[in-house]
Amino acid sequence: MRILHSTSIVVRTRLTRSGVCLLLVLMSAARASAQEEVERLTQDLKRLTIEELADVDITTASRRVERLSHTPAAVSIVTDEDVRRSGVTTVADAMRLAGGVDVARIHGNAWAVSARGFTISTANKLLVLLDGRTVYSPLFSGTFWDEQDMILGDIDRIEVVRGPGGSTWGANAVNGVINIISKPAAATRGTFVTLTAGAPDHIIAGVRYGGRFGASGSYRVYGKFRDRGGQFQASGPSAGDTMRYGQSGFRLESPTTGPRSWFVQGDLYVASLGLLNNDDGEISGGNVMARWNRRSSDRANVQAQVYYNRTRRFIPNQFEETRDTFDAEVLQRIRLAVRHDVVLGGTLRVSHGTDVGSAGFFFEPEERTDSLVSAFVQDEIGLWAGRAFLTLGSKFERNDFTGVEVQPTARLRMSFDGRQTVWGAVSRAVRLPTRFDTDLRLINRATGGVTLTGSSDFDAETVVAYEAGYRVRPHARVLLDASVFTNRYDDLRSQELPSAADQPIVLANMLNATSAGLEFATTVQPIDRWRLHASYAYLQHDFSVDPGSRDPFDGAFEANDPSHILGLRSWVNLPRGLQFDIVGRVIGRRPSPVADRYAEMDVRLGWTFRPGLDISLVGQNLLHARHSELFTAGSPRYALRRGAYVRTTWRF
Repeated sequence: MRILHSTSIVVRTRLTRSGVCLLLVLMSAARASAQEEVERLTQDLKRLTIEELADVDITTASRRVERLSHTPAAVSIVTDEDVRRSGVTTVADAMRLAGGVDVARIHGNAWAVSARGFTISTANKLLVLLDGRTVYSPLFSGTFWDEQDMILGDIDRIEVVRGPGGSTWGANAVNGVINIISKPAAATRGTFVTLTAGAPDHIIAGVRYGGRFGASGSYRVYGKFRDRGGQFQASGPSAGDTMRYGQSGFRLESPTTGPRSWFVQGDLYVASLGLLNNDDGEISGGNVMARWNRRSSDRANVQAQVYYNRTRRFIPNQFEETRDTFDAEVLQRIRLAVRHDVVLGGTLRVSHGTDVGSAGFFFEPEERTDSLVSAFVQDEIGLWAGRAFLTLGSKFERNDFTGVEVQPTARLRMSFDGRQTVWGAVSRAVRLPTRFDTDLRLINRATGGVTLTGSSDFDAETVVAYEAGYRVRPHARVLLDASVFTNRYDDLRSQELPSAADQPIVLANMLNATSAGLEFATTVQPIDRWRLHASYAYLQHDFSVDPGSRDPFDGAFEANDPSHILGLRSWVNLPRGLQFDIVGRVIGRRPSPVADRYAEMDVRLGWTFRPGLDISLVGQNLLHARHSELFTAGSPRYALRRGAYVRTTWRF
């Protein structure tokens, strides 16, 4: 399965004189009169108090707007200011800022991202969305993170829900949901230029322009280019995993103040990927999405969304896929009397993929069209004086692999004195079979015989999860959030050894698991200029097999998780427009293949040179010259190197 993340790129360039000159030009050409609306929005975010952070509105947990402090789920919010001040250069690395999320970089262009376990190179139990558009691959139910890019300054927030989200988002939201939400076009008017130079990313350049159209509509267009250098093999030589990536896009939207609103947005991208001991690979794609919303009153609104997505991935001598996906959804919210807040909707998705293997494996058949039809309903019921609420809901889906799947949830929330919330939940979610489970065939190159095969009888993987949490603001400058969970997984993917030498290994559903853990996060603001955030996650799990199973691997191919994940952040505003920020992490040992425990730290020194012009010096992975985060069985082992960047952003 190394084909899923065999990425890198073609050109191994060093920082050029032209890049330095461009940086100096941008610095010297900055205007003191920065665009007023952008500056106002930025300053407002910097002034968010702990109370305001607790009351940020989110939508991912229940498909309706609700306050973070009142959400009956384990939720983390990464704001745009968090992203900017962390100094991260990729969307995948920004996920490290969300407490309890396991982000493991395999090599320069491949990441495994998961929550509450099951972190492998083909991690498949976390649903990822961009503005509500699913970006997971039906090939393996995971996310190709090297395809997910944008101007990081356009991120409004990242909402992370840990725990099953199947009752609202459907299949594959087994252990959580990540929704990356971009800023509205009205918040990005004017010109924005960003340039990052250093290593291993040699150049990251982005330009965005936004303005008005008509009476009060807004638009933006953007372009971005990345030239990334390679990492290393763990044994020392270069990994050759370079990357050259280009992307552009647009967003067009109506005003949001009236009873009706809409937006249309789209992206195009193409990239060249360097591969270890191989020719260069290619990825490309594009998408367009439209959303329309009508609010008839404070008690009712309806939303319709449609998108089309096309992707192509080509890894020479290994694999080629072209996929087209169409998705349409209708969502409605109705408040009935005082006690009932109902959200219901339906989705139709059709995905057609052509998957061609060429080096030791193939798919049978090469082409497949999958469809999914779903409906869901959820009701939040007020029980007691505005303090206790019971949420009941379920998703009902019809898919081409397993027929009808039901994913219910029940959640109870109790809030006290506006500062404390206690919640508990029990939920069921499923992961649907994919082409890797049903259609994959591995072959012996010497004999041509099939050594491993998927199965048309492959069933959905399931989880029943029990969760509880407590969220409290004991002081105006302190916010605490804790949750515990225990999960029971059934029908996980197993690799059943043959009973005869001339038969292949068969992928089946005879593996089970139980997991338990706790998650804790706190945000403290000792003084106005200094904010601290810490998060900790503990996980333990046990695997078992059904009677008669011949799987000897004990879950090693489905999970390689650390028991402990610790994250630390410190933001300090210094005099004269300076900022000093630290992001640290400690990740426990991974058992199979073994990756040792490691600690790393990123540091950023930022300077607002003048209104509209920011300059940052960023150091990444400063504690080690090289370190490894996750290995894949049967694939080369990689080491990630220390990074250093100069980044400037110019708004006018």
